[in-house]
Amino acid sequence: MTEPHARDHAGAALLILRRRVDDHFTAAKARSPGAMQCRTGCAACCHQRFGVFEIEAHRVRVALARLARADPALRERVRRQAGDPGAAHHCALLVDDRCTIYEERPLICRGHGLPTRVPGEGLQGCPLNFTTEDPPAQSVLDLSAVNAPLSVMARMWDGEGHRVALSDLAAADDVLDDA
Repeated sequence: MTEPHARDHAGAALLILRRRVDDHFTAAKARSPGAMQCRTGCAACCHQRFGVFEIEAHRVRVALARLARADPALRERVRRQAGDPGAAHHCALLVDDRCTIYEERPLICRGHGLPTRVPGEGLQGCPLNFTTEDPPAQSVLDLSAVNAPLSVMARMWDGEGHRVALSDLAAADDVLDDA
């Protein structure tokens, strides 16, 4: 376990990193509006299952606790589909092609849609985007610039950098009181 102040610093740093990725996404979309198909209701990037570091899992738990208070029926639907083998082909937090915790979505989700540079694998991205033109270099998200600080924050948070499946978070009973 880590010192409480380390968790506070890691949590604050996570919010800054999330804002930077969001700003990068907004700028990339503004740079190439016709080449990026990302929009409300598009969930092409969400048709897989993910795991997150415990530092981001905490934010997801808070969001799910808020959802339980604001819309208990939707929260129950998320919980049920998390255990549904027929729904295992998409994120457990996705309902009707919408993220139920969008404002608290993890970094992996915030970067979806962007052209990304993956160390050792080159340029990747959503197959719906940049189909007729190459992405501008300044729009490419270097995943190592996100993942390196995130892994440090994760170790500051819990001392180990434990990962949690989003489907496990979605299936859990809500126990957070600080949401």
